[in-house]
Amino acid sequence: MANTYEFLLRRKADLEVRMIEAQRRAQEPFEGELKAIGVALGALERAGLAAPGEPASFAAPPRRGRKPRAARDMILMVLGREGAAMTAPEIVRQLERRWNRALPLAAVLLELQGLETDHRVRRDGPGWVALDAEEAA
Repeated sequence: MANTYEFLLRRKADLEVRMIEAQRRAQEPFEGELKAIGVALGALERAGLAAPGEPASFAAPPRRGRKPRAARDMILMVLGREGAAMTAPEIVRQLERRWNRALPLAAVLLELQGLETDHRVRRDGPGWVALDAEEAA
């Protein structure tokens, strides 16, 4: 049984190495072209010939489906749904549970401070509460 296990471990390691080599070989033809395009774009930008606000006619079409939500919007939805004051760690847990978004606590705190500056939320003891339109005014 040990020989079979060792054989499978060696075979797995061999396949992993071969996969990495195959990926590297597959990428080689495109790397040169990608570098050349990067150099050409840089030259056009330095020459002032690039139009930063103008979309290219060959650009990818706009993405279909749901628009990704901003962290700020999700935080406001969580606070508005609960009605009661929520602590920042509880907001993080709700974001993970509802949208499967793992935001760091520091990022949520920064968003909450920005929302407080915009008069969209206020600190209520240890937690945060969303403000209604009348309260924000």
